Amino acid sequence: MDTMIFSIVQPEMQQPCLPVTQFDEQLAQDIATLQEAMQTHQESALAAIQLGIPKQIVAIDITDEQARRQQFVLINPAIVGYSEKTAIFREQCPSLPGETIETPRAVAVNVEYQDPQGRHHQLDAGGYLAVFLQHTLDHLHGRSPASYLSPLKKQRVLTRLKKQIKK
Repeated sequence: MDTMIFSIVQPEMQQPCLPVTQFDEQLAQDIATLQEAMQTHQESALAAIQLGIPKQIVAIDITDEQARRQQFVLINPAIVGYSEKTAIFREQCPSLPGETIETPRAVAVNVEYQDPQGRHHQLDAGGYLAVFLQHTLDHLHGRSPASYLSPLKKQRVLTRLKKQIKK
């Protein structure tokens, strides 16, 4: 399968995603597409919107600080709690190719979500997983790491990305 990862300058990436209401074969296909794209592009996390699927679906497959593999498919995820402690993280994103952006993030979050069968779950996450969750869930709301830049820096990044797309 040939999947293209959308750039943040594309209009689709700037719109909020729709909640998933049907836990059916189409959802299973969307999840399979997302996971296949993660493998193809060697990404640790993707939101479905990054593939042009405007649904609240996120897949994460990382190795955390304790060398544990953390794999999740989150449907309709929402961060319901943030730690007071924050830190600056140097983030990269396939929707922002060639850019590394220092982004302020909570060091821990609490996320409510549904699994692919529609069951409700709650996840307390810290460290890398918390950062990946915040970053990827931002995409579901039309945001990216560039959203945290000053207007001038953001404009410079967007101009560079638009030039890359034209090539």
